[in-house]
Amino acid sequence: MKRRIPALLIAVLLILATASAAFADSLTIVDVSPADGSKGYQPANMAVKVRFSEDMMDESAIAANKSKFSITDAEGTEQPFDIVYNADKYPDELWLVLQNDLQPDSEYTFTAKSGIVSSSGSTLAEGMTTTFRTRNTKTDGFISMGLMLVLMVGMFLMSARSAKKAQEKEDPRAAEKALEDSLNPYKLAKQKGISLAEAQAIVEKEREKLDKKKAKAEADRIKREEKKAEERKKMEEELEFFGTDDTELKKELRAEGIYLVKGPKSIKEAGGRVPRSVRQRREAKRRKAAEKAKNAQKNKKKK
Repeated sequence: MKRRIPALLIAVLLILATASAAFADSLTIVDVSPADGSKGYQPANMAVKVRFSEDMMDESAIAANKSKFSITDAEGTEQPFDIVYNADKYPDELWLVLQNDLQPDSEYTFTAKSGIVSSSGSTLAEGMTTTFRTRNTKTDGFISMGLMLVLMVGMFLMSARSAKKAQEKEDPRAAEKALEDSLNPYKLAKQKGISLAEAQAIVEKEREKLDKKKAKAEADRIKREEKKAEERKKMEEELEFFGTDDTELKKELRAEGIYLVKGPKSIKEAGGRVPRSVRQRREAKRRKAAEKAKNAQKNKKKK
């Protein structure tokens, strides 16, 4: 029995050592951003975000882990970075913020070596490597210039259209003249590369459409003139009606508080009072005029 006890103790110690070793090697990388093979990242203010399976918020461990990370360009040149973290919101993340801007349209490699330690002492058993590519900022510049050019052309066309509308408003026949010029069969045949007979046939159809539009516009004009004449006649009849003494219309207007007068009257004549401010201004003007006349008389006597 006494011989079995040491053997059991040795077995327990071996199990604990194995469990500790397994626990120490349980740290893993859950996610890396930018993802492996991704493209289109801005070269300026770049950062690589690494998320682990455990809490990484131990300052001494973070300082020791920095040497386990690297970001290199295509030639293998290491890019300097600072490790940034947020213990409250993202305790399992470390951000590798690059100190300098990267080169556009270039590939970079991120490496995390084995041996990275978490706050609990767990270590990363296997490292990993990912690559990402920055975007071509020259292409961005060309796209921006293209968009600006399209915007300028659009503004120019809108301005030209507005100017044309303004000209047509000033000269109603401007649009008609422009349309007449466009119905030249010789010009149309040359522009479309068709025969003169085909161009003349097209012009005839367009002229028929134009004549219909003109006829419709003339009919609308006549209707507007007739409507204006009717309204004018109605107003004249109402004015004549106002000239009589006792009319139903006047009674209706008086019931609404509207009174017709023969001519304008002053406030005083209508039984009202002149406002005090108006009286004061008038009095001040009279005093000033009297003083001016008095001074002028004195100067005349001196001479």
